[in-house]
Amino acid sequence: MAKAMVLTKQGSTDYLEMREYPTPAAGPGDVVADVGLCGICGTDTHQVMGWLPAPVPHAIGHEWFGRVRELGEGVESDATGQPLKKGDPIASSIGISEPDWYSRNLPDRPNVSSGFEEVGISTAHTADDPPHFWGGFAEHVYLPSYFPVYKLPSDMDDKELVMVEPIAVATRAFKRAQGSLAGHTHAGAGTDPSQTVVIQGMGPIGMCHALVCNLFGMTKIIGIDKIPERLEKGRRMGLTDTIDMNELSSPEERQKAVKRISGGEGADVVFETAGYPSAFEESFKLVRMGGCIVEVGNAAETGKSQISPFADVCQKDVDVFGSFGYSKGEYRTATATMVKAKRMGVPFGEIVAEVRPLEELPEQITRQGEAKAPGRIAIRPR
Repeated sequence: MAKAMVLTKQGSTDYLEMREYPTPAAGPGDVVADVGLCGICGTDTHQVMGWLPAPVPHAIGHEWFGRVRELGEGVESDATGQPLKKGDPIASSIGISEPDWYSRNLPDRPNVSSGFEEVGISTAHTADDPPHFWGGFAEHVYLPSYFPVYKLPSDMDDKELVMVEPIAVATRAFKRAQGSLAGHTHAGAGTDPSQTVVIQGMGPIGMCHALVCNLFGMTKIIGIDKIPERLEKGRRMGLTDTIDMNELSSPEERQKAVKRISGGEGADVVFETAGYPSAFEESFKLVRMGGCIVEVGNAAETGKSQISPFADVCQKDVDVFGSFGYSKGEYRTATATMVKAKRMGVPFGEIVAEVRPLEELPEQITRQGEAKAPGRIAIRPR
């Protein structure tokens, strides 16, 4: 038998319950992993509170990595062709259990498919459905054959390895920004190192965006937050400038600061990673005419924003992209980003501020949601 933390009802962390299920064995084509760490994400809070649909009892936890426990018959390599063996560090990306129009016609965007599945997020299974271990806040994770499995670098520690999923979120968002008139970078569109980037919200996802913008060559990266420790940690990831919301408390003050730092016009690219509707509204004040906004943070229904279709969008001629999750192949980019960061000495493992036991998950979800930790809280189930 093995342990898993299960959400028995949405609405409160009080409904998280430790359960035991039979230790799974890998079927043909499938993989069983022993979970190393699983990070607490805002999406976990959204599921617990009922802001995202989740079948109950639900096995939550998607920012995970583990080590191969058992390879099912026929499994010899990962999604990129690297050989797999017992003990190898792995993670899994988005899979499609039931093909639909989107998976057939937009194969690189499985995140919009109705057949979309991901460890800890899938609505296709409950925790009571064998083999039970569908989420990362558990001793094991079961990976059906339709989940792409990626081998991770063997020279990284647990705090580094568990960052692969949130870094994939950031690399995909950066690619969305590259779609902004990418063929006209001579005019300051698309993304290139000459531009100014603003990241709204320096929580763990914001820190990942700072890391990615840094490693992808951006030379002026501004982070906005109200927690000084997060701004300082963001500098270690690559921020060149910071705006403390305690000092500049109004959107107008922050707009002036961004214009000053950028040289007068505003940000070329804004990544909204705070996850508040008001932050999305503010992004239109921070971006320059003809610039680009990528909305990442509002990954659940958190409320409504008020923008002017004319003054904010049309007249400014801005590109606005949504970025929800990533493609099934994004872990290749995320892993390469981690390898480069380690080679350059960027301490991205520091984004994980604390490691706590599985039994503490309910209270740690509350702490993470209240921004009472200076980075990501990760859970060690074993």
